[in-house]
Amino acid sequence: MKTLAKKDIVKLLNIWALEHEILSPAKTEQGDCIFDNYQAETFTLDYKKPPLSPKSVFSPHAEITFKVEKSKYKQVVTARKTLIFGLRACDMMGIRQAANFMSRDNEDVYYKARRNATATVVMACAGPQNETCFCTTTKSGPFASQGFDLQFFDFGDEFLIAIGSPKGEELLSGAPVTDTEDSKAKKQIEAFKQKATQSIPEVKEVVKAMRKLSAGKADENVWTDFGEKCITCGGCAFVCPTCTCFNVYDQQSYPGNGIRVRAWDACLYGGFTREASGHNPRNIQALRLKRRHEHKLLHFHSTDIQDALCGCVGCGRCSDYCPVHIGTLEVVKAIAG
Repeated sequence: MKTLAKKDIVKLLNIWALEHEILSPAKTEQGDCIFDNYQAETFTLDYKKPPLSPKSVFSPHAEITFKVEKSKYKQVVTARKTLIFGLRACDMMGIRQAANFMSRDNEDVYYKARRNATATVVMACAGPQNETCFCTTTKSGPFASQGFDLQFFDFGDEFLIAIGSPKGEELLSGAPVTDTEDSKAKKQIEAFKQKATQSIPEVKEVVKAMRKLSAGKADENVWTDFGEKCITCGGCAFVCPTCTCFNVYDQQSYPGNGIRVRAWDACLYGGFTREASGHNPRNIQALRLKRRHEHKLLHFHSTDIQDALCGCVGCGRCSDYCPVHIGTLEVVKAIAG
């Protein structure tokens, strides 16, 4: 176990920045806090969960997977040495789930290259980030259990640092950290974890809704009602740490030359499941909403969720940002009720 004085955090990040492209919390000119490329001038420790999950580090919004030059295909695999500092535990779980999904059947070389090149530094939550957090219910927070390289625990003037991998051990080589007595540090961290867990109330409707869905007893009117409200913006899928849907298209620059691109997509869009014949098995928004939430709460693959409850990590972003209030919290409460 290691200790870092909080006043030395910028010094540590500057050391890491010599070899890594760092994504970290930053204050904007408008006073908002986002995750952005690290700069000492805008870096802040005064932040909550970021508006967007860090999944774009591993699966960019749009990426070239092949180039065609003079009718010859060339695979394009790009990865930069990256470090994500200040991850919340729910996002770490999202990374674990997505990484498992991307390697379970056929390994995605693009995702793998970026994941292998990225170090993850989690900032354990001392309590809920806002009123939509329910990570304790989904067993994905408020601290990470595994998958991280380093995990920071905030104790006022200093951080206690748990090392989760050889990569994490290497990150602290030459860093302004000191050794601390493991037994004492473990007791401090255990107390931190218990207090943090107790501060985030359980959302009992999640498990109740999952049981209803599993038994086929969910009221179908729930989907009809939400389907009439949904404006099909796709925002819930784009902010979700575990949504991995994408589309693939080819773009010709001139004969014999072009690119193949994959870009984020959302199962809530009308064309997502439209077949070549023109038939669409989910031709109304109610069915598309049902499919998305069943994928999180019912039809997930058991190996993908790691040690979490389901395919939702309880970050609450879909409830935070849906303009018509159709997040997972609203859906499970409607099903349970």
